Amino acid sequence: MLSSRVGNTARLRCLSSTQLVAPARCMSAAGSRRACFRPQTRRVASLQSRALHHFRPLTSQQTFSKTAEEQAEYQNGLAPTILQSAFPKKTFAILVTISALAYYFVDVRDLDWTDDVVNSFGYDNVGVTPLQFFASKDELDHFLQHHTGDPSHLMKDPQVAQFMSEHFDKLAGGWRMTEKDAAEESISVTHGCRFKSNEPCEDYFAFGTSPGPGQQPWNYWSIMDGHAGRHTSFMLQRILIPSLSSALLTLPAHTSPFEIESTIKNTFLRIDKQIMDSARTAANWFPAANAAAIGALAPAFSGSCALLAAFDPASSVLRVACIGDSRAVLGRWDPSTRSYTCIPLSEDQTGFNEKEVKRITEAHPDEPDILDPKTGRLMGLAVTRAFGDHRWKWDNEFVKMVQAKFWGSSPRPQSKTAPYMTAEPEVTETDIVRHSSGKGKSDFMIMASDGLWDRISSEHAVECVERWLEARDRGHGEVKNDPRLQLTAQQFENPMVEDSGFTYNAETGEQVEWKATPEYFAIEDENAAVCLARNAMGGTRRALFMGVLNAPPPMGRYAVDDTTIMVVFFDKLDEQTAGKQAASKAGMGEKKSWWKPW
Repeated sequence: MLSSRVGNTARLRCLSSTQLVAPARCMSAAGSRRACFRPQTRRVASLQSRALHHFRPLTSQQTFSKTAEEQAEYQNGLAPTILQSAFPKKTFAILVTISALAYYFVDVRDLDWTDDVVNSFGYDNVGVTPLQFFASKDELDHFLQHHTGDPSHLMKDPQVAQFMSEHFDKLAGGWRMTEKDAAEESISVTHGCRFKSNEPCEDYFAFGTSPGPGQQPWNYWSIMDGHAGRHTSFMLQRILIPSLSSALLTLPAHTSPFEIESTIKNTFLRIDKQIMDSARTAANWFPAANAAAIGALAPAFSGSCALLAAFDPASSVLRVACIGDSRAVLGRWDPSTRSYTCIPLSEDQTGFNEKEVKRITEAHPDEPDILDPKTGRLMGLAVTRAFGDHRWKWDNEFVKMVQAKFWGSSPRPQSKTAPYMTAEPEVTETDIVRHSSGKGKSDFMIMASDGLWDRISSEHAVECVERWLEARDRGHGEVKNDPRLQLTAQQFENPMVEDSGFTYNAETGEQVEWKATPEYFAIEDENAAVCLARNAMGGTRRALFMGVLNAPPPMGRYAVDDTTIMVVFFDKLDEQTAGKQAASKAGMGEKKSWWKPW
């Protein structure tokens, strides 16, 4: 009984190479639970009763209720025609036939303990079962022959590589807005992606519209790059933009730039203080191993960088606030060179930043060894400003206490005079050049976590988006129609041939290292953010690209870290189109757009 049931529910089937790739494509849409179907007999009965319920024949009682005058008119042929819906014989017959076929040919069963066993692995064992009950030698031989083979077999097939490349936008978590979407939501056109190297991913992002000074509508975009866990960045995704908007809307419409900058800085500091104070209170007053205390401590135990852009469409002023090493750059058209130039909107806050080195050295003059000049790390941490990170902000005795009571991490060995870190951001203000679509070249902004910037320079990232814009224009709005792309279509040939353009040294232990440079650019994605991600992972170096794409966590983070990218195009939206979209939205009700990442 057991073997037959397991055989029917969990036994593997032999699949082709393309079919074995399919589960990866479906994982984003499928949940970890299986659908539970009712027995087919109930479904057929339900269809029959429902069809019969809607059939209401005219009764004799209704005829007798007529008045004498109505009956006379009826006999003389003057009575109005009464339209009745006939019994849907054909529809009923088709439904019954389909239900009967499903009953006899579809294997439907109730969920049992075997499903719980399989679901306990979640996405860990797509296409594999932990239930290994074999009823005969034939079944065992089949399993050993067809389901315990070489795990690298698929990746040697160029067709599989081609398939994964063509669906890279989904693998990279890509999404994009059209001009129609942007007009409807009153925000600049935005493309984005979130490539996961860690499990779980520590990068989060948020964007939208919310009030600014004078309660005027502003646009906001934010990227949170977590470390030592995802809890801080996940919390910031929920509260950073709403908290800033709540503070800004209390200001009058014509507030000075200095006041707006101060409000942004104070909001960042207030959020970090709330995180750290809540955690300290829980650690002091809650019992050891208390669940509520651990919930309050989690955002303080981990940490997060934060990059936030706030744009006032009325004045075309963009403000960017940054703590950590996520980065924002602006691409601006230069008529003299007929190309886009790169304008920095933020500075990386690491030990390689001379301003940060000076700030930390002045605050801790007797601790010259807390910054490593070779790695730029502050007592082991790659950034010098962040939310959370209790071990860089609390004294050692308190860190030891929370370590003992709530399984926290041990103090940093060099820590003597905490705090060493702050969540106060550096804020820049930039006037944005905007033109109506098709009437000039507007600015665009690239925001990304360090997963992108580890592999590409700011200047080359701007050049990559410039090439993407050119390809889109040549293709009359679609990159796939670019004549140059059609002439040099992507090819995945022998994956056993090593690409050029990267270095490694087995003797010294230097791992594979590369940079995304223009000679290796591959412009073949409709999404500008996904295009940047593809090139950061190798571009036209196809074997390198596939190697990076298939490196599993946690190994994958040493190839490319979690990578979140947003590209914002500041073209002015067509007011007429926006008006039509608003009218359509008001008349038909809100409609969920496909681009939204939730």
